[in-house]
Amino acid sequence: MKPKIAVEDRLDIHELTARYAWALDVGDEAGYLDCFLPDATMEHHPPGKVQGHDAIRGLVHFLWYEHPNDYLGRQHRMSQVMLSPEGEDVRIKAFWSILQHFADQRNEVFGMGTWDALARRCPDGEWRLASLYVDIWRGNNVPWVGDRKVWDKREGPAAA
Repeated sequence: MKPKIAVEDRLDIHELTARYAWALDVGDEAGYLDCFLPDATMEHHPPGKVQGHDAIRGLVHFLWYEHPNDYLGRQHRMSQVMLSPEGEDVRIKAFWSILQHFADQRNEVFGMGTWDALARRCPDGEWRLASLYVDIWRGNNVPWVGDRKVWDKREGPAAA
């Protein structure tokens, strides 16, 4: 039988992903950093892989303050969140999408991708992220384990 994650831990980890998205989308630096262990790693395009709170703060400042026209009004949505035990840690895999509200009242889906994170329980009992990899779908990097022949039949600009 496959090891199971306790229901309370599942709920706490789902809450962690919600706190992450909420803090990211409203510019709550302290709340955002609180989702990560002090020595956590994060990889996001751009600017790449960083480690530790100071570097994660720099990355999120790049996203927030270097791209304010893109960032204000965002909602990161996590879906199909799957949790699996990895020793004492828990692997989190999810699809994400960003809904974007613009100042001119337009709304659109800004981006999509996958989220791969490792959560670890801290001595205080809270779950925090030990690592996070954010993959943004660009062209043909969408996950697919089926027959590759579908790529030959794909149409549109992303098919190239």
